[in-house]
Amino acid sequence: MNGLRATLNAGAMAALVLVGLVPLSAAYGDVNFWIAAVGGALLGTIIAVAGWRLRWHTLTIAAITVVVYFLFGGVLVFRTESLGAVVPTLNVLAALALGVVQAWKQALTLQTPFTGFDHLGIVPYLVSLVAAVISVSLALRARRAFGTAVIAPALVLVFAITFSTYDGVFPGIVGAGWAGTALIWTVWRMRVARAGEGGWAPEGEELASLRSHRLPVLAATASVVVIALLAGGAVASASAATDREVLRDHVVPPLDLHDYASPLTTYRKYERDGADSTLFTVTGLPSGARLRLATLDLYDGVVYKVSGSGGAGSGVFTRAGREIDTTATGNPAVVTVRIDDLTGVWAPTVGYATGIAFEGENAADRGGALHYNTATGTALVTTGLAAGDEYRLRVNVPATPSEDELLAATVASVKTPAPTELPDEVTALLDKVTAGASSDVEQVRAVEAYFQTTGFYSSGLEGQVTSRSGHTVDREADLLAGDQMIGDGEQYAVAMALMLSQLDFPVRVVMGFVPESDGDTVTVRGEDVQAWVEVPFEGLGWVAFSPTPSKDRVPQEETPQQSQKPQAQVAQPPQTPQEPAELPPTTPVEDAAPQDAPSDLGWLWATLQIGGTALVILLVLLGPSLALAIARARRRSRRAREGSSVQRVDGGWAELVDAALDVGAPLTRGATRREQARALDDRYPQAAVATLAVRADQAVFGAGDPADDEVERYWADVASATRSLRSATPWHRRALARMFPISVVRRIRLPRLPRRRRGAAS
Repeated sequence: MNGLRATLNAGAMAALVLVGLVPLSAAYGDVNFWIAAVGGALLGTIIAVAGWRLRWHTLTIAAITVVVYFLFGGVLVFRTESLGAVVPTLNVLAALALGVVQAWKQALTLQTPFTGFDHLGIVPYLVSLVAAVISVSLALRARRAFGTAVIAPALVLVFAITFSTYDGVFPGIVGAGWAGTALIWTVWRMRVARAGEGGWAPEGEELASLRSHRLPVLAATASVVVIALLAGGAVASASAATDREVLRDHVVPPLDLHDYASPLTTYRKYERDGADSTLFTVTGLPSGARLRLATLDLYDGVVYKVSGSGGAGSGVFTRAGREIDTTATGNPAVVTVRIDDLTGVWAPTVGYATGIAFEGENAADRGGALHYNTATGTALVTTGLAAGDEYRLRVNVPATPSEDELLAATVASVKTPAPTELPDEVTALLDKVTAGASSDVEQVRAVEAYFQTTGFYSSGLEGQVTSRSGHTVDREADLLAGDQMIGDGEQYAVAMALMLSQLDFPVRVVMGFVPESDGDTVTVRGEDVQAWVEVPFEGLGWVAFSPTPSKDRVPQEETPQQSQKPQAQVAQPPQTPQEPAELPPTTPVEDAAPQDAPSDLGWLWATLQIGGTALVILLVLLGPSLALAIARARRRSRRAREGSSVQRVDGGWAELVDAALDVGAPLTRGATRREQARALDDRYPQAAVATLAVRADQAVFGAGDPADDEVERYWADVASATRSLRSATPWHRRALARMFPISVVRRIRLPRLPRRRRGAAS
């Protein structure tokens, strides 16, 4: 192989590896990803080319690859920790060694984008390095099985998609570019391989014949490539438009939320013990913004807690870096939080963060322990917070929707976990509370207003009416069944959430703080603690509702019974029996629904989408091969059935020659049948091709025409010889011959354009 062809092979494989890594760049979001990926691909290509030139053993190439990985890992991945941003230190070498094992899991469990996690650059660096070494080595060394070189870049593409995020990076362009590059390279290698034995040096008549057929072959190849580009781009774009499955959806997050108690259980503690103590201070808090401590989405009958089960309503907690990818929109703000008396693992947040950075002497420890949930906008620090901790939030604070906007909106189709247990009083009151409310927001407002206007506030503190803490099933039952509803934000928020859950609304309880703003710096005390309910609306996001009555709405004291002068009891006459009143039958919920309601055909549409996408993918993958197979079958039928008996015998020999060309047999164009037969007999002696060549010459140049039965026997012998040729060919070459028969492609002709005679007037 000359230098130009080696360069083309190496360049094509390196390009396929880098294009295959494009989808993974969505999880990184900065230029460091491409520094690692391009550097790894370049180093892998150099190693493979050097190994081919110097004829290194496979084990030698593997050892050099390992050395290069550690030698250049500092400059490509850990520049900030390397000496002069180039020379790796012992810590860098240790991180590179551990990253080979640990980086893959962390790439699926950490919060994207991976800004701030320099060690995750190991993933694109290692993948591109190894894939380039393997693919370029196979492209340069393999002569017959050169198609195996594309396997490594194809696996890189699959890996990049599955390890990436929901959002594709130009999926149509990536799909078309990768498929087009792979197809062009494959066709070029097949063309070169067919030009001569070994595939590298067509000379003389072969080279002249190759040049004479260049235009038709190039035209046919270009047509196939264009179709593949269009189809590949269409399939990739269509797939990106549907719900995308990535591995991070199916990986259990490493944070076990069962280790952390629900902060709602400490609601009374803030009001009782820390009412006047400074929990933390906030700088840059937007006017009217609420401070979120924890978002709770699952009620188990004992506590309302954080499930972290995934999905749009619950989300998951993952490691967060300096950059956080969020789809939430709103007014941008920069908020600084400084911790004083607040303890625990839950960090106060505002809106939805786009970045969190700890400051101070404990910044590294706190930042390494930070986990964030983009769906709920809450943060958790596994090491716990302490006085003096400080962090800066870059956030988007959603605007509060107007009542008109809410009335025009509907509850979003978001899933939150259903309560596992709830008091009977919730369902008993539901119809009464929501009577007359028709729209979604009217029902939510009706439940909110019921608690605000009917309930009374008491935290059970000194000087207040007795009020039990907690929000267990029996506590919520006492709240709803008593003569007076008495409780605080803990009980009312849970009661409203349980009631809305029975309306099949997605709902969650938020515990946080709503302080009074006193300037740029806001001091948050225990008395500012609140709990509220959030419900998602289409186009508006999660909207807060506050069911807790005002603190000045205190319960009425019960009137004591007059026991000083008991009245004499007088026997009452028996009541006259009355006929029971006939009440209208209660209509079951199922019967109340219209009988002619249209059936849900969502499953049918999903099935059609999946089936249609699969069909298009199959057509893209198998369409060109199917078209060529049909053309080959029609050619065989025409040769065997049309024309005179002499023409059919000649067609049988042509069919054998084409079959030999498809499996890569070395045949010289323009040679006689017996010359071609000798070339085939040298390679496939079991096929007995020489006899078929003699019989064909006798039929073509003999005095009489062969009989029909003789023609049929000749075709049967041709079929037997063809099977012998294929059985003596490696399996991968046979598969390639069936999928892409070169004998069909080279016979495609374009209409000839009339040549202008030299000197003709223009």
